[in-house]
Amino acid sequence: MKRRNFLLYSTLGGLALSTSGLLTYVMAGRHGGHGEAPLLSPSALPDGQPLQPLPRITNLSDRAGLFRSALTASPSEVALDEDKQALLWLYNHKVAPLIEVREGDDLDITLINELEEETTVHWHGVRIQHQHDGTPWDAVAPGESHQYRHRFTEGSAGLHWFHPHPHEGTARQVAHGLAGALLVRPAQDVLPPEVEEHLLLVSDLRLTADGRVAPHTAADWMNGREGELLLVNGQRQPYLDVAPGTTLRLRLINACAGRYLRLRLEEHEFTLIGTDGGLIEQPQTLDELLLTPGERADLLVRISEQSGGAFQLASHPYDRGWMGPEPAHLSEVSPLLDIRTQDADAKPAVTLPASLAMVDRLGEPAVRRQVELTEVMPGMDHDDNSGTMDHGAQDGHGDHGAQDGHGDHGDHGDHGDHGAQGEPGGHGNHGGGHGARDDHGDHGSAGHEGMASDGPPQVDFLINGRAFAMNEVLFEGRAGEVEEWEVFNNSHMDHPFHVHGTHFQVIASRPADGEWQDSPWMAWKDTVNLAPYQRLRLRMVFREPGDWLFHCHIIEHEELGMMATVRIR
Repeated sequence: MKRRNFLLYSTLGGLALSTSGLLTYVMAGRHGGHGEAPLLSPSALPDGQPLQPLPRITNLSDRAGLFRSALTASPSEVALDEDKQALLWLYNHKVAPLIEVREGDDLDITLINELEEETTVHWHGVRIQHQHDGTPWDAVAPGESHQYRHRFTEGSAGLHWFHPHPHEGTARQVAHGLAGALLVRPAQDVLPPEVEEHLLLVSDLRLTADGRVAPHTAADWMNGREGELLLVNGQRQPYLDVAPGTTLRLRLINACAGRYLRLRLEEHEFTLIGTDGGLIEQPQTLDELLLTPGERADLLVRISEQSGGAFQLASHPYDRGWMGPEPAHLSEVSPLLDIRTQDADAKPAVTLPASLAMVDRLGEPAVRRQVELTEVMPGMDHDDNSGTMDHGAQDGHGDHGAQDGHGDHGDHGDHGDHGAQGEPGGHGNHGGGHGARDDHGDHGSAGHEGMASDGPPQVDFLINGRAFAMNEVLFEGRAGEVEEWEVFNNSHMDHPFHVHGTHFQVIASRPADGEWQDSPWMAWKDTVNLAPYQRLRLRMVFREPGDWLFHCHIIEHEELGMMATVRIR
């Protein structure tokens, strides 16, 4: 029996709940907003147009090495056809804009908030100082502005992105289209100039027939929102014409709130050359690539030497543990981009360097931590979750000097105490986790669009038994120390795990019913998927002091509580 059809919870000491019981609760709520407004059909958007590059944010600086500009977050109208407009929220009225800089450059961006609610800009994947990370504690009020600054040092080249991260507003703002790409070029590129590069930002939307963003449904909150309009660079199934034999560099961002992309290109293999944190050491050949929300991938593919060919890059079905009635697209192949070969001579294959980059292995950790991802029904005691973790959970600094081996994880601390370390001088409490939410659901969307919406279900997505609270610190650590986190997905569904302020290395993995296996090769990551009941060992170093978030990057799960804070001193 497939796990997407039945849900087994082991959240509290062997308690098992069937999916039907959970879904009866989850789906019993307000459904008027989504049900009363017919949705815009994907066929209403033109398809089969040439692939367009991402629109650029203009550099207003005349000084070499400085990128200075403004990002204005505001309501925007985007033409869908001659008669229909989509009403979105965008940066500078651009769909998926691009900021491009180089290693050594300074970034100076002023956010101007023209929305009717607070917002931020989070620089996803950038190892930035904490006061410029765009976290919920630094929200920008309507009508106000905020300056973000950063210097891209040597080794920071890679493809990143930016999106809002306000408290209890991220899901709504991402659903309205607020996202962009940040490309950091290396001081010297190691790839041959014959390689043809294209940036592909994949996003999705759900619009009503009159072009407004449809409010969240209960299914969106439970599973992560997957809009029916699947877009590449803001286009529906564009095409790319290339000469036969062209070596393409496809640099992809999954900017969707909840959609997983299981990527295949007809009749072709991928060569993975980079991940979230930049190039990897040696190319890796793949038949397909799973790109989870928040992740990036740097792929090479040599297109067929056949002239007049057509090959589809598409996302194939992937079972990530969907709860409730499944949308039709989950079992369908979703086209992204058609690659067509012209009637021309074939280009020769390119030769890659023997080594693309150096990924220095992090040494033995000074601190070990346990992180557990769970889902909990209402009425369960979130703090009485000891039955779920046979290894305990710890803040890692009670006796960190002696924790440099691979000893018994069960001896590192008390699960019951570390989660509520709100301290004097900490952040103000803007609402502690799901329990503190009023039942506003998509209040901003409803207020701006005059539509009802489904409120989020009273099901908590938790880290170490706790929902996120603005004034709580789960762990404490020290800048410059190597940390090893064992992350356990103790749930029936996949969760992409994201850490702010650093990159990590996946050292080893253990499937639900298997043994630990060391990673065959190293990469710098900031987002990684955990399948149900899978464990990963992640090593990282926080270089900058401050309060750093870590969370599920299914945006709705993050907003319902699957987020926590590590304080680095």
